[in-house]
Amino acid sequence: MKRAVVVTITVIALAIGTWIGWPREGGPIDPTAQESSGVVTPRGQDDFDDPVGTPDDQAGDATATEEVEGEPEAGDPAVEVTAEPEFDETAPSEPVEATWDDAVRTAAREAALATMTAFAATDQTATAWWDGLKPLLTPQAQPVYQDVDPRLVPVTEVTGAPEVTDETSTLLAEVAVPTDIGPYTVLLTRADGAAPWLAEQIRPPEGS
Repeated sequence: MKRAVVVTITVIALAIGTWIGWPREGGPIDPTAQESSGVVTPRGQDDFDDPVGTPDDQAGDATATEEVEGEPEAGDPAVEVTAEPEFDETAPSEPVEATWDDAVRTAAREAALATMTAFAATDQTATAWWDGLKPLLTPQAQPVYQDVDPRLVPVTEVTGAPEVTDETSTLLAEVAVPTDIGPYTVLLTRADGAAPWLAEQIRPPEGS
């Protein structure tokens, strides 16, 4: 009797142990699968072990990269494209040698006559008077005569032909211009032989 009870208890214990070790879903656990891999990967761990990701993830990353590259980042300065400066290819690379001849003398007389004619046009407004005189003066002379009140200029008319009185320098010339109060002397200068004559000084007659 005792032996039958022991056998019965043993069978029940084996049945309970087998039931406990049996998985609830998917059938019995295959111990050889764990031994062959060495490590049991938890559920969902593959998503972290795969650095490349799925094809859908790669497509999403590529789209995001294109959007970032296609749009400027906030705070980036605007790129300003400037055109290259244009150079006058016809301009001489070296100064033209200056000399005296009849054409140069004629040009000096004409420049002095134009200067005195503009200077004596005192019947105009101050703005018009300056607009007529400014282009005939050198850049150094312009600030000197810019604030002159034409109402205080004593000369009103050129009365004779100009005459070159000093041509010692090929870049400087003195021209006497007869006026209604006496001869004015116009000091002219030029940068080189190809540059125009410009007035540096307008000197009134002595004693005026």
